[in-house]
Amino acid sequence: MSVVPPMSCPHCHQPLPEARIATCPHCGRDVKSSFDKPLISEETAESARRTAESAGRAVQSILEDPRLRERLPGGSLPLLGSGLVAAAVLLPGLPILGGSIGLPWSVTMLAGSVLLGAREWSAAGRPVPPPLEKLAQVAAHPAFLPLFTALAITFAFLSLGFGLVPLVWIGAAVVLGYVQWRVFQASAASAPELRPSPEASRLKQWVCAGAAVCALSLLFSWGTGMHLSTSLGGYGYDDRFVYETDSTGRPTGHTYTDSKYTWKPGITNTSTFFAKSGRARPGAPLIVLALMSLGLLAAVPRARDAMPSMLPYILAGVVTLWGLLGLGMSAGPLLFLLGAVAIDVALVRAHRAANPKTGDTPPGGEDAPPGPG
Repeated sequence: MSVVPPMSCPHCHQPLPEARIATCPHCGRDVKSSFDKPLISEETAESARRTAESAGRAVQSILEDPRLRERLPGGSLPLLGSGLVAAAVLLPGLPILGGSIGLPWSVTMLAGSVLLGAREWSAAGRPVPPPLEKLAQVAAHPAFLPLFTALAITFAFLSLGFGLVPLVWIGAAVVLGYVQWRVFQASAASAPELRPSPEASRLKQWVCAGAAVCALSLLFSWGTGMHLSTSLGGYGYDDRFVYETDSTGRPTGHTYTDSKYTWKPGITNTSTFFAKSGRARPGAPLIVLALMSLGLLAAVPRARDAMPSMLPYILAGVVTLWGLLGLGMSAGPLLFLLGAVAIDVALVRAHRAANPKTGDTPPGGEDAPPGPG
């Protein structure tokens, strides 16, 4: 039978009695909020964990299959991932396929895949042109592969749909994401904390849930867009107002409209309206990157401590501002703003808990005994 760890005080981190009390018996501070019901129940969290572990084992069994690894130069999974990214970028150039991510991002991802592929090809002992080998040293930087992986996951999400190109993007994201997961598991950052504080647990729950809501909202409608096309001439209806007369030429008082479908010379403008999703908004890839970064910083305290303290607040501010600029009465922007507000509130509460006001500190410092009453 598993033993439930005792609740600890969020201020002095001393164990609290099982009974729900309003103040800590050690430091005298308010701990009532520490007994708040968690955002996600233990059963839901455990079910999600088991599902994620099952999916992880399935991916691992495929990518670690010796029959696959022996077909890759040096058994390099990053080389496979870079090839899939290059394929996902180049395939939309075929006439029968769509799914382009735009010229600037296409150039960026294609260049990154070439550099990573050259690095892995050279590491496998295969010859690489000297100029390309020098450029491939950029891919040896510790931050290159994590950033390239994050971009691949971003475009896999933004390209979700039915077709060959979305499937290739998903394959690239799974391969590169698995490589990064193995690196993370081997690092010190993956070690669990001995005694996580209630504030850290709440911050993780609310920020990750808010980021998920924001990402989900990008799949909804964010209003309508208009596509304007111009052509030199085109067919259209030519309306003519006709006055009816009798056989003698006198008006009968009856009029009607005579419409003919004829060719009209000159410039013809055609407007087409369509539903616009959040994924099509300018800056969507950067916002998805910001959401992933916020989730990572909230879930991994060691990563949060290694970054500038203002980084989460800057990212949250950018996310909120982007949502406000696209605010409308559609479901997408309203849902996005709900998730952004949840992230903002969680960060503000965590900041207040980490920086209590002077009035909250008992006279004599942290170790002073609680006063009477």
